Amino acid sequence: MQIPRIVHQLWKDEEIPARWLDAVSSVKRYHKGWEYRLWTDALIDDYLQTNHPRFYPVFAGMNRHIMRVDVFRYVLMHDIGGLYCDLDYEFVRPYDYGDAELVLSLEYDEAYGDDTNQVANYVFASVPKHALWRDIFDDLQQHPPHAEKSTDVCSVTGPWYLTGIFMQNRSSYPNVRLTPKPVLSPRRVHGRRERKFYVNSGITYGFHHGWGSWRDRFNLPYLKERIAKRLGLRKARRPAQAR
Repeated sequence: MQIPRIVHQLWKDEEIPARWLDAVSSVKRYHKGWEYRLWTDALIDDYLQTNHPRFYPVFAGMNRHIMRVDVFRYVLMHDIGGLYCDLDYEFVRPYDYGDAELVLSLEYDEAYGDDTNQVANYVFASVPKHALWRDIFDDLQQHPPHAEKSTDVCSVTGPWYLTGIFMQNRSSYPNVRLTPKPVLSPRRVHGRRERKFYVNSGITYGFHHGWGSWRDRFNLPYLKERIAKRLGLRKARRPAQAR
């Protein structure tokens, strides 16, 4: 089975902010012939009620909107498959998904000097019903997530959650392509020269600009985390453990 030629993106309504239009255009440009689907909040809610009525109470009960946004992208991969990427993800050349059944990207990568490995949840591609998404779906139904504060989101539904499920069961997942950081997730790219280096390397296919529009940047836990990171005091996070 090949990855369906469908691009999925999410936004609250059909009016995509101007700052992301170039990135969205790049996704379409380098996925010619792919169907494009923009899922609004209304469409998402209707889809869950119609197709997953037993899971809908769990979904609707999540205490932060970004958690539902995280989870719905996993639901899409489970049900439909295709490519998911955030609105602020820019492709710079066409990527060959080949015969992979699951394409994931490392956004933190020990092989490139990071203190841990972390799978990105802003870009991935999959065939429908891949075992990873079934495991995530089952776990979410059995253990409805709750984020006490905004900085918990990454661990309960976001990239650390995805990383935990994937790493704990990796040997049981078929035909996975886990790309190194420079391929789909070069981080902290500063200025035109560094960007040009990645583009001309022939290794990099896209950039996540990381607007992080969901973050509450004016709460104490978030500010403490940012200060600790700047001072080099933050300990390396580890993927969430199976519950």
